[in-house]
Amino acid sequence: MRPGGRGHIALYGIFTASPQDRALNTIHVAAQVAAGVRLNSWLLATTDVTSAWTTFRIESEARRSAFRFGNPFVTVQAALLEEQNRSIYAGVGVAPPVTTFPGTIPENTEVEYNYAVATAARGFADYWMWAPNAIPIALLLRSRAELSMPVIVGAELDPAVLVSVNANPSRLAVVAAAHAGLRMGPLTPGVRVQMLAQSAPLAGRDFSQWAATLYANVELEPVFVRSQVAVNLDAPSGVTGQRGATTWGVSLGGGVHL
Repeated sequence: MRPGGRGHIALYGIFTASPQDRALNTIHVAAQVAAGVRLNSWLLATTDVTSAWTTFRIESEARRSAFRFGNPFVTVQAALLEEQNRSIYAGVGVAPPVTTFPGTIPENTEVEYNYAVATAARGFADYWMWAPNAIPIALLLRSRAELSMPVIVGAELDPAVLVSVNANPSRLAVVAAAHAGLRMGPLTPGVRVQMLAQSAPLAGRDFSQWAATLYANVELEPVFVRSQVAVNLDAPSGVTGQRGATTWGVSLGGGVHL
């Protein structure tokens, strides 16, 4: 939400054709609706709702697919500092455990893969929305500043506990990110580096995931457009990890400032 704004509503689409190799063919499409509203001069509330469809084929097997909704993520954030060129927000976010499993082994396999691709296609930035069988409760810290160049820089830190709703133990996790962009009139291209780490392995012996995102934002008051390409960097889903496991994602969308 922009400083001083009353709110926003937006719709985004995410696409990837990864992971992809000779033995695995994947196509993934997801949609996300985001909305925010200012409750008073210093308090904000947001919600994000998402769904994803993944179809894949392993070697000579029949193509399989799954469609599921993600955990709807709701936040309340306080503006600790809110000026035109700089802002700091702190808050809390929580999501009900919608990303569960249907129960049968074949269906569970398809759904688990859908969740994994949905998470990786975003560079693990929206991990709370696709964390299965858990209630994510996250502390949200956001900062942003526009320098005189004009360069826009920002950082995010989201430590969280994921309360298990099945026999698996609860776990701790953190998402951290930093970004920098160059404002050129209504267009702001930039780069974002983000990381997820948790107390339970993501896959094998990997407890963390790094990703890089190239983005381009457009502001045409009151309309805004957001686009990005995310690429995971290290194992388990990155370019330096296992061959054929690299996952990238393209996102395009926009909305209206209220």
